[in-house]
Amino acid sequence: MAAETKHEYRYLDGEAERRALIEDIKQVRRDVLQVADLVPPDKQYQPRYHRWSLAAMLGHLQLMDNLLMWLIDLGLVGVRVPVPLLMLNSFNDQMAQVYQRRVVATTIRGIQHKEGVIEAYILRLPVDKFSKLVYDPAQEVTLTVEQAVQEFFLYHWRHHLDTMRKVDDMHYEPPTGGTLV
Repeated sequence: MAAETKHEYRYLDGEAERRALIEDIKQVRRDVLQVADLVPPDKQYQPRYHRWSLAAMLGHLQLMDNLLMWLIDLGLVGVRVPVPLLMLNSFNDQMAQVYQRRVVATTIRGIQHKEGVIEAYILRLPVDKFSKLVYDPAQEVTLTVEQAVQEFFLYHWRHHLDTMRKVDDMHYEPPTGGTLV
């Protein structure tokens, strides 16, 4: 049985539900790339997000799409890989160094290509395999395949989008209360 998680997940039994998820995934990816566009080229390789450069953040997202899809594929055939959080964090730190100066435009092209791959993947997932289990090392919980697809391709991206927005996204918020002089 899957452990309690911090997100609400939708049922993906029908094509309409899957298409709605795909649209949410596309939107979060557009939002990430929109924030990335705010970073001047001369700052794309400087530490910005918990010591990660923009290049490292985008490289991480692209790499994790691939690795997490493999994790789901393993779950579909009944194999759960309980990657310890310490190992995941160490891996992410090492990869952040590898991707620290990766060409941003190349990574963006890879992210854009992968979007279509993820869409096709979600549309072809067999409903009778949704209850198979996948271990999520970031949350240290076991998810169903149906939950893992949402966690890995939507919520993981939203988490990093929030991190990026705290540094690079400017929002005007009107003052609350008080009088204007």
